[in-house]
Amino acid sequence: MKSFDGRKTNRSKRNAAIVFLAPAVVFLLLFSVIPMLYSFGISFFRYNTSMAANTIKFIGVQNYINVLTDKQFLESAGWTFTFTVFAVLLNVVLGMTLAVILTTSYWNRVSKIYRTFFTMPMMIAPIVTATIWKLIFSPVYGVLNGILYTLGFERVNWMSQTVTARIALIAVEVWATTPLCMLIFIAALKTVPDEILEAATIDGGSWVQKFRRIILPLIRNFITLVITMRFMDSIRMFDIVYNLTNGGPGTSTETLASTIYKKAFRYYEVGEGSAGAIIFFVLIILFSLMFMKLFSEKEERTNRRRKA
Repeated sequence: MKSFDGRKTNRSKRNAAIVFLAPAVVFLLLFSVIPMLYSFGISFFRYNTSMAANTIKFIGVQNYINVLTDKQFLESAGWTFTFTVFAVLLNVVLGMTLAVILTTSYWNRVSKIYRTFFTMPMMIAPIVTATIWKLIFSPVYGVLNGILYTLGFERVNWMSQTVTARIALIAVEVWATTPLCMLIFIAALKTVPDEILEAATIDGGSWVQKFRRIILPLIRNFITLVITMRFMDSIRMFDIVYNLTNGGPGTSTETLASTIYKKAFRYYEVGEGSAGAIIFFVLIILFSLMFMKLFSEKEERTNRRRKA
């Protein structure tokens, strides 16, 4: 009787799990897996939506060859990775700095107010963020140029020069995404046992030594999480570029995402656009795995040194 009741309970749990998981699985299949497989399929065809259906032709890997030899695609790839490196580096440095400041005893009493203030940018939609900063960077009526003019400097046409446009994009991305990194690092710093830090203080360790030799090793997994998460997010950056610079001046701020989008939906080369999207997807996976492998190997070496 007991075994029958046990089987019934297990069956009920299994059915409950299926009921709760089914909507998510169906959603992923309909809006992620099936579109991805369809995109992979048409990447092997010459497929231009501005032309008649009878022009669709299987051409094998030619779309992939066209994408990988396209100068614009390669230039946008170079800028995308440069943008990602600078954005992630600033995210980690600024996020950690703010987290350390807000967890000190001096700021702890009012940290909730400042956390609310600092997290406001992450609550704004990327399109709205780009629109706000477009007004700030406006060459005539922009707040930033108004401040520069007041201080005696000449106005800057931010979006008409490659260097300033790229700096503006990095600044906007960092402004919008650093708050999330800060919150993760605040949670990470709270996991560090006070007893260890107190013992280090008694032994005469400075704050820099405690941070480098105790805090950083203990929160390494959180740092890995932030770097991996921000890398995957920054490399896919599209909204801010599309609304703030639209890839300009010229094509100097085109990212991989915006280049692929324009290839497929502005120039109607859906086959090449799909090939570019598949290559982009593979790059994200490879770099993410590389980051996780590097950090895991470093952690293993650290653990071996501790045991030795």
